[in-house]
Amino acid sequence: MKPGRSGGWWAGRWIAKLWLALLLAALSCAHANEPPAADEVQQPGSVLHITQAELLSVSGSGYSAPPRRADDAGLPSDGWKTVDLPHTAGRELVPTSTGGERTVTDWYRIDLARLAPSARQRFLYLPRWKTLGHIAVYGDGVLLYQSHGSPVHNGYNRPLLLPLNAAAHTLSPASVLIRVDRLRSSGSGFSTVWVGDQDSLIWRYQARELLQVQLPFMGSAAFLAVGAFALAVWVGKRRESLYLLFFAISTMAFLRTLHYYVSGENLPISDEWFEWITVASLLWLIILIHLFLQRLHQQPSVWLTRLSVALAAASSIATLPHASFASLYLLTPLLNLMVLPVAVLIFAVNMRKALRAKLPEGRLVAGWAVLAVAFTSYDGLLQNNLVSPESVYTSPYAIIGLFFIFSYIMFQLYTGAFAEVARLNKGLAQRLQAREAELEQSYQRMRVIENEHMLGAERRRLMQDMHDGLGSSLISAIRSVEQGAMNKAEISGVLKGCMEDLKLAIDSMESVDADLLLLLATLRFRLAPRIESAGLALRWEVQSVPALPWLDPGSALHILRIMQECVANVLRHTQATSICFSTATDGQGVCVVIEDNGAGFAVDEALRRSGRGLRNQQRRASAIGGTVSWESSSAGTRFTLWLPLHRGAMPKTAAVTS
Repeated sequence: MKPGRSGGWWAGRWIAKLWLALLLAALSCAHANEPPAADEVQQPGSVLHITQAELLSVSGSGYSAPPRRADDAGLPSDGWKTVDLPHTAGRELVPTSTGGERTVTDWYRIDLARLAPSARQRFLYLPRWKTLGHIAVYGDGVLLYQSHGSPVHNGYNRPLLLPLNAAAHTLSPASVLIRVDRLRSSGSGFSTVWVGDQDSLIWRYQARELLQVQLPFMGSAAFLAVGAFALAVWVGKRRESLYLLFFAISTMAFLRTLHYYVSGENLPISDEWFEWITVASLLWLIILIHLFLQRLHQQPSVWLTRLSVALAAASSIATLPHASFASLYLLTPLLNLMVLPVAVLIFAVNMRKALRAKLPEGRLVAGWAVLAVAFTSYDGLLQNNLVSPESVYTSPYAIIGLFFIFSYIMFQLYTGAFAEVARLNKGLAQRLQAREAELEQSYQRMRVIENEHMLGAERRRLMQDMHDGLGSSLISAIRSVEQGAMNKAEISGVLKGCMEDLKLAIDSMESVDADLLLLLATLRFRLAPRIESAGLALRWEVQSVPALPWLDPGSALHILRIMQECVANVLRHTQATSICFSTATDGQGVCVVIEDNGAGFAVDEALRRSGRGLRNQQRRASAIGGTVSWESSSAGTRFTLWLPLHRGAMPKTAAVTS
């Protein structure tokens, strides 16, 4: 996913301008403590800025601990020379075989006799010193301060502020000696010196501490914290490799800047391994930035990736502690110069592709790359003692700039992802709404079709039933009347039967809500007058039965026709005097029973003979998943209609008994 571009370039330009303004302000503060005047006698309460000192260099072999008193060192009286401060001793770019053994002890002597007496405590402020060794400060021959830790990481990037006299109203020393140990091949740097009261020097010291130590630490720590957040995002969303690369870049940047603010006494590992970490992290930082940019503009350079990774791996292996021919901290300036052209090549290739892809973030990184190369080159000059040691290392500020730029890019990616999710959600909501509208239209069309189908099916059912029942009865009556075979009473009976058929067909269309008892009550209402007019006593012993969910108008008509046919048979053939209706629950179904006290009939013979009425009852019962059975004797006939509670229930075996 590419980061969001709307307004991104303008925001990037403002971030770049803000970072550049901060850097310029920092550099201005770094040199703001250099007033033009320096050597005249100072008045009480003022500040003395010392720009000259006497220097004595003593050769030796190996480091030695500073003596408790300067006179114990047996310093000669001759060999001193006047030097301007800041003062640097050149270093060898390519160290010799003895470069890590031969040492030089530089003694800087500063005369403070011209200072007027003061009631306030005096302090000495040293903005910056750098050496592969240690520093010690003496006042009138008494040791006032000595650096601690390893000779390599000895706090060289920290300013020094120390009291010259123990308390106020005590004399400050008339002479200050500063002892600097160094390797002959490494050179050294020594800034100007300030002497004054605490109020006059504390702000200078704090400004230096902020620029050289605190800002690099806060920038790299913030970078690492945001990188940890990116790692958490990547853990939850592993497809986005940019978050993992961002975390790796922040880690390498943190390791790269450690030596600017960590002193030797705080290191849990040896100097050699610590120096190797800071050197190797620079190489891999460049590789990771290359991979990040490559992932950003989506135009990979396979050859460049393989070449840079091979060079970084080879350099990391070759510079492992105890694997190189010289101490790594002596080779560091040379390695930094060798890394510079590789970094320029990587940034140039990626910037060209980013500009070709019209990626605003690529322009932002391109601007940073130009400044980063300039800052790295400047730091190379400072590291090799080719510029004033009072200058500030600018590489940490390049890392801070990288933090802001990459954080901005990741923020664009993060907000872009949310915007993409919102856009997708909106699109899904719109598609869902359209789909719901389509489904609603389809549902309405299906309802219309279903209603039409149901009406058609009901129309066909009624027409078929009226044709088979009412129509057949009317045709038979018409033929009998035309032939004169029926008297008025018989014609009236036929017409009454036709009317009952018509009413039952109409009743079947009423909703019974799966209630069999309601359907039987309708049947009683229709047939009771006919039964009573025939002289039969009607007994109604219907009990409550479970509902039949499948009972629809078609099934209801089948049940009514079966009951009607049974009652008609009783009235026509049995000479019964009473008829009884009852219901019961039987297994997976319910039973409707009609009993009479007539003469009975031979059921098997009636079914074999023709038995159209009985066959119709069987056919209708089978259509609704039920069964019919007859038990007949000289004492009467028992007709049973079994109906299932649910569709698919096993039908009860029909019983036919004579």
